[in-house]
Amino acid sequence: MHVPAPPSASSDPADLSFRERRLLGRLVLPGGALAVALPLWLHAASPFLGAFDQAALPVLLGLLAALSVLSWTRLPLGWTETALVSVLNGFAVLRLGNLLADSTLAAGERAALLSTTLPWTIVALMLNAWVFPGMAALRLNFMVLCGLVLCMLAWWPQGTGPERLYLLTTLVQLVLATLAVLAAQLVATRHTSLVTRLARQAMADAHTDVLTGLPNRRALMLALEGLAEPLSMDGPRLVAALVDVDHFKRINDDHGHPRGDEVLRALAVQLRGHQPAGGVVGRYGGEEFLCLLHLPDETAALEFCERLRSRVSREPLAGLPITVSVGVAVMGAPVHGPTLLDAADEALYQAKRAGRNRVHLAAPVAERYERQRSPVALKT
Repeated sequence: MHVPAPPSASSDPADLSFRERRLLGRLVLPGGALAVALPLWLHAASPFLGAFDQAALPVLLGLLAALSVLSWTRLPLGWTETALVSVLNGFAVLRLGNLLADSTLAAGERAALLSTTLPWTIVALMLNAWVFPGMAALRLNFMVLCGLVLCMLAWWPQGTGPERLYLLTTLVQLVLATLAVLAAQLVATRHTSLVTRLARQAMADAHTDVLTGLPNRRALMLALEGLAEPLSMDGPRLVAALVDVDHFKRINDDHGHPRGDEVLRALAVQLRGHQPAGGVVGRYGGEEFLCLLHLPDETAALEFCERLRSRVSREPLAGLPITVSVGVAVMGAPVHGPTLLDAADEALYQAKRAGRNRVHLAAPVAERYERQRSPVALKT
């Protein structure tokens, strides 16, 4: 059963990731623009760039500069990252295809120019892994690899001699480097997936009662905070109902502890089936269970608990006739969890004193809380 965790904006991993990505984007984009501007500046002093680079690098510089400015605006981060990824991936693949298709260049010249494609490709692959999660980044990088291979197959270098061998070696190095990045990414993705599953399982185990499979006391306290948060002054009330098995010690003494465990498991099934949508039921401790739910008022809370008590008393649990006593407390916004639970516990005690197998409603909890907070109460 899902148990809402208490809100904490400052510790939300999603918020931290968003802020880190925004900050890194504001650093990476200007750095990328400078990296592109440097060869253009050097080319202006002493020409060395090929025709494709002379045409593509100014366009790439303009796009990176524009994205650097946009990263400081309210433009959604996903748009900026997607544009950056598209530009770099397209540049790497198109550069390879153009240089392979340029028949005016000798094999040695193409190999020399293609050697600088490798760092661009690695940067694009790593950026894909940074922007997109897990398998999405892996699929995108595989598409980039396919694009590189298709360019090689379409314009496979012809001829013989050491220059062609140099070009083929450059192409093989490019493919192997890309495969190495994909392999490392696959290992990291599998490891991250395994760690995530183990962390989720550990979290579930830490918040689940082993015997009944219901949320345990720790999970119930988190659920109490989560259910209390959305309440408004004129809205529904938060109901806490403590359900206790009558004469449970006698069951253990007469029928043994394994039979007592069966009774608790059967009662857990009953309570889970009786719980309305949005409510939470868990094992509070021992033979006590706690139901938390939203209801309009005290009357609705009493009717709900009475139906629950009557249903349990009519149906044997684990082959034994069982009754329960219920202490119920109701509180409107703002909800003070400890006060609500103390009131429900006291109401359960009153139900036990009155003869068991009954429901007892606590006195108005809001007034109880105000009395506890009053200067006289604090002084005493």
